[in-house]
Amino acid sequence: MNNKSGYKEPLAMNLRRHLYGNELQTAAAISWAAISSLLIFLALIVVGLLNNNDRQVLVISIGILPILISIWLIRRGMISLPSSILAVNMILLITWLASIGNGIYDIGVTAYPVILIIAGLILRRKIIAYLTVLIILCLGWLVFGDIFGFYHPIYPSSSHAQDFFIAIAVILIASNSVHLVIRNILQSLERAEQEIEAREKVERERESLIHELKLKNQELNRFAITVSHDLKTPLITMAGFLGYLEKDARAGNHERLERNIAQINGAAQKMSKFVDEILDLSRIGRIVNPPSNISFGDIVQEALEQAEGLLAARQIEVRVEPGLPIVYVDRARIVQVLQNLITNSIKFMGDQKSPCIEIGMEERNDEHIFFVRDNGIGIEQENQERVFELFNKLDSNTDGAGLGLAFVKRIIEVHNGKIWLQSEPGKGSTFYFTLEDKSSKETA
Repeated sequence: MNNKSGYKEPLAMNLRRHLYGNELQTAAAISWAAISSLLIFLALIVVGLLNNNDRQVLVISIGILPILISIWLIRRGMISLPSSILAVNMILLITWLASIGNGIYDIGVTAYPVILIIAGLILRRKIIAYLTVLIILCLGWLVFGDIFGFYHPIYPSSSHAQDFFIAIAVILIASNSVHLVIRNILQSLERAEQEIEAREKVERERESLIHELKLKNQELNRFAITVSHDLKTPLITMAGFLGYLEKDARAGNHERLERNIAQINGAAQKMSKFVDEILDLSRIGRIVNPPSNISFGDIVQEALEQAEGLLAARQIEVRVEPGLPIVYVDRARIVQVLQNLITNSIKFMGDQKSPCIEIGMEERNDEHIFFVRDNGIGIEQENQERVFELFNKLDSNTDGAGLGLAFVKRIIEVHNGKIWLQSEPGKGSTFYFTLEDKSSKETA
């Protein structure tokens, strides 16, 4: 049980919020009231025994039973029922004590409004109404019981009928006042709680934005460094071979001239590809093709056709599960996701003698989870989060700028999905991802 809050909030608010709960502070407060009542009853029994008042001992002993029941119910995690029992028990006790005291003029009857106030903090309005009716009946007994001689108070003068109506007016005013005061308190507490929740929500959003901004700044720094390096390298290559090209042209060495032109052309193409990749990355989330319902199996086949040359060159077996569902997506982008994941599996297949890639879907908690699994070299645990970062290449000897899996993650996030990786070195990798569930329930 979480005791962190302790008694830092008003008891009324806690009792209202956890009326039927078993919060430690709530149970402790009601349990304290029950035990205090039990001690009072035991003290009255002792007084009765000392005064040889068998009637008082008998009545008080009967009154102890509801208190013991209340304590037992509180330990069972109940709050409302034992609180009602204790309130009724105290009302009846006050009435009995007044009947052997000064009747309607007894100082003890002033405890009736106090009981209503305390009960109003804990119980519902319906129960407060019942308690008000019980108090009125008890007042009637104190007044008319005295008038008709059912009991004989110590007070020298007898009660009058108007005393009953005056007492009723006081109790009804007290009951209505309790209702209004408690309602205002609870409304104020509710507004305060809503304001606290709103502030906490704003604070969480602010912290989330700060964290996201830090990540974006880190990405921007890597972007600047990588762009500077990856654009400068082909420019240096082109500048160097242009010098050779001038010398070979003057020397008339046509063979070397053609090789130099090829090197310059290759560097220019590399630069152009890198710029295209950066532009493509910037468009994700802004320039979007209209989504549509399409078979995920068709998306897989299109991605496999684009990677057919690489798959054939490595003689990789591809297994695609049948019955893949209809998805509501930007087809071109999800094809790009599959193509990048397939290409990544091919790139890190290693020296596997029987290379294989599996594409399929699992259903967990009524959610479609797609996967691309390979039996390649796998990825170390500490690198499994880094693979989705921009310009992060685990192997610097491989082709590309380290944008492929960053593309994949951003496209999946634009589709309100998530992507994660499970891998073990030497046993391959499995990329799992989800898509927003707007698809029909039909299967391809």
